[in-house]
Amino acid sequence: MDEPLPIDTGTSAEGQVPLAPTDPVARVLIDHPVPHLARTFDYAVPEKLAEAALPGVRVRVKFAGKLRDGYLLERVESSDHIGPLATIQRISGPVQVLSEDLLALCEAVARRYGGTLADVLRLAIPPRHARGEKAVLKAEKAGKSADPAAAETENPVTGPDDGPADDPQLLNRLGEWVLTAGEEPTSDERAAQPRRRALACTPGPTPGLSWIRAGLDAARATLESGRSVLWLVPDHRELAVLHSTLTHAGIAEVSVLSADQSPELRWQAWLRGLLGHTKITIGTRAAAFAPVADLGLIICTDDANLNFLDQHAPYPHAREVCLLRSTIEDTELFFVSTDRSAEVQRLVEIGWLADVTPVGPARRHAAPVVFVPDEERDPFAWQRIPSRAWQIMRTALRPRPRDGGVPGPVLVQVPRSGYYPVFACARCQEVARCPQCQATLTTQSEVGPFACRSCGYQSETFSCQRCRSNQVRSIVRGRARTVEELARALPDIEIVESGGDHISTALDETPRLVVATTGAEPYVLGGYAAAILLDSLWPGPWMRSIDESVARRLRAASLVRSRDDGGAVYLGDEDELIRQTLTAFDPTTFMSRQLSDRKVLGFPPYRRILELTGAGADIDEMIGEIGEVEELLREDAEDGQRSVSAYPFSAGDRVGTRVAEIIASRSAKKQPQVRVRIDDPRSL
Repeated sequence: MDEPLPIDTGTSAEGQVPLAPTDPVARVLIDHPVPHLARTFDYAVPEKLAEAALPGVRVRVKFAGKLRDGYLLERVESSDHIGPLATIQRISGPVQVLSEDLLALCEAVARRYGGTLADVLRLAIPPRHARGEKAVLKAEKAGKSADPAAAETENPVTGPDDGPADDPQLLNRLGEWVLTAGEEPTSDERAAQPRRRALACTPGPTPGLSWIRAGLDAARATLESGRSVLWLVPDHRELAVLHSTLTHAGIAEVSVLSADQSPELRWQAWLRGLLGHTKITIGTRAAAFAPVADLGLIICTDDANLNFLDQHAPYPHAREVCLLRSTIEDTELFFVSTDRSAEVQRLVEIGWLADVTPVGPARRHAAPVVFVPDEERDPFAWQRIPSRAWQIMRTALRPRPRDGGVPGPVLVQVPRSGYYPVFACARCQEVARCPQCQATLTTQSEVGPFACRSCGYQSETFSCQRCRSNQVRSIVRGRARTVEELARALPDIEIVESGGDHISTALDETPRLVVATTGAEPYVLGGYAAAILLDSLWPGPWMRSIDESVARRLRAASLVRSRDDGGAVYLGDEDELIRQTLTAFDPTTFMSRQLSDRKVLGFPPYRRILELTGAGADIDEMIGEIGEVEELLREDAEDGQRSVSAYPFSAGDRVGTRVAEIIASRSAKKQPQVRVRIDDPRSL
């Protein structure tokens, strides 16, 4: 039987609109939240938009009767669609925001995390701001690269609505101190560094900020070669200090990119990177996708910090984005932190990253002396603030002349804010729970009021559900209770609090007590003279809880001066692993031992993890369709069941792609969706 002759229908547009003379068909990726609709569709390019409709620009098109945003991926000669095509309605700005490198990175992230390309692009490219774009393009036309004048009215780091402003003068002094302390490596030493490396730093000459010193040393070699640098930090406090240091280093072409910025500032910073107006782009998680012209080095600070885990689908981690980007764009890569994440340690052990962490005497001398409770010699070691801790505090605040010590502030780290964040009955030791929802109660004083943060229950009195006693005792004392105890014992010493809604970025070197909750410890010019690390904040029942506990303690201890400068730390933890790691100040050995056990068990980071949450039948069906995964855990969840499965690295892209296809298929069939998270560190 003869084959039917192909019929050339040509390309036409609805309404007989004149089309572009060449490549009249545009492949447009629709920015749609529904998975099976977030894909490319063909649209006609009208003649009036022929020159502006370039690959990578944002467009507005009609889709299902509504105007929607999209990205023009490419222009072609013809379409497989039979019949007239809908036309592109307008071009949203003249800038080609979706470059080839960014598209390749977003496609790789979508495969890695089982998401749609539209979801990843939503994270990668900020919303357009017309006024900000106009200012940047005007500067581009005039041959300038300076920040627009709009930045004068807002803080380029935190934005206009972000909490109390930090003291600019103190941040300036902090930046100068980082630059002037210690010795600079020679250009030959910088050039000899490996292309991809990891560093677990010590306090050294710049306590708390040695990561900036190390990053600057790496960045200078890249800048000297004429290439650009992308530098990620976990939150706005690190961003403020880093920005101040770079400013004092005389690096004018610095662009700040953070989700805390106003839409105008964020879009301006993003465009300046795209147009090559900056040599260093610094930012938080949102900057992982930032366009940087001629990128030569990516620096990621404190990669284990959970702030780097995006809370929007497909939930990528900034560390993994950096790893993918370094491979795609062939750049140098530098992980620097006070601790060592499991993922980075695995890459070190397989030889993909070079470990440049100092060892032996050099590391010990650059770290503070760490004391732990000695129950045999100290009869008061059981107390929350033992006699040794009081002695360390008093010595740091008022050193004796014969000791030759320099007085300085003392950090007191507490796990939580409040008075008694968790308390129990004084008679039977039963944890106080809400009579309505059984969540733990909290109180602002020993006599109340008592409240539940889960359901809002409040009461002026307390009655134990077990023995009816009205007396309470603390299980974990909060910041307010600790401040009360310290003020009573040291009435003539100033006490500064940091935590909750009032977190300080930096303080001067005035001798004082600084009581801070975990993660809210301010930087201090010259470093703390001592630190008292009290009750451990339990990270929760997950596989990496000990990793997180060690990381929190190391971050606090690294703010203290080195032992050569008289720095001392009192560690209140009873866990032997935490004690060993802190006293040796050696996170790499700790993590290496942790990984040896996880490798035998086949746990992350030696296998990838797939977490599915939904109805049990839907989870079973999805696991059956995916294949190549081994279910490790199944438990009840608030909205059904939660399943955790593992699969090998070699199946990474296949599983991610298959997951995305199944989600799109279930969406098209209007079947109940299953929430998917890949490699969430909290899954196990």
